[in-house]
Amino acid sequence: MSQPLKFFIAGLLLLSAVIAYVLTRPQSQPAWDGTALLARAEQSLEGLPTKEAAEIRALLVSTGPTLVDDRASAWLKAAIKGNLEPVSVFAIANLRALAESGDIEAMSGLSFVLTQRIATADEGFRWLHKAAEKGHAQSVFIVMSRDLEDKPAELLKAMTEFALREDDAGYQALYWFAFAHEKGQHGLPQDATKATDYRNRAKALGEKLRASATTK
Repeated sequence: MSQPLKFFIAGLLLLSAVIAYVLTRPQSQPAWDGTALLARAEQSLEGLPTKEAAEIRALLVSTGPTLVDDRASAWLKAAIKGNLEPVSVFAIANLRALAESGDIEAMSGLSFVLTQRIATADEGFRWLHKAAEKGHAQSVFIVMSRDLEDKPAELLKAMTEFALREDDAGYQALYWFAFAHEKGQHGLPQDATKATDYRNRAKALGEKLRASATTK
């Protein structure tokens, strides 16, 4: 093969590689703009008492580590009121935008609000599994609990392992044992002393986790 031909082929290969990169590289998504949705949500609060409207608005515009919980709380308040659909729409849209950007806390929060309604439950469970796959502790706990619901021995083993963890999964597992011993469920004996002990341990871990979250 002649030298010019070698250079020509090498150039074609390089050009092909460049084209492949351009076609397959991730495309940047425009930043989510919820301005219009927020304006409609705020407008829907106008008929509420001043204090209640201010509380819900604060949940809609908060930032920082409480953002996901606040949006979920806003959605829940709107669902209870029943006449604040724009609040629900904004909260879900905001959580979905965050979840689609890869925020696992938002995936979990979105799964919670979507699974509260039959019409959106399937999407909610998909987000729950995505959060679990990415290691979100509470989502892992929920998915494991559901998957092992009909396998009592495996479920008890999983809960025992979860209870040793110092995260949201451990917190949930401790309460699981508290209720199980309180009612005598899941093959565990009814034992008020153990139920109280597990509940106290859960409360202590919950306080520790909350303290840790506020320092981030």
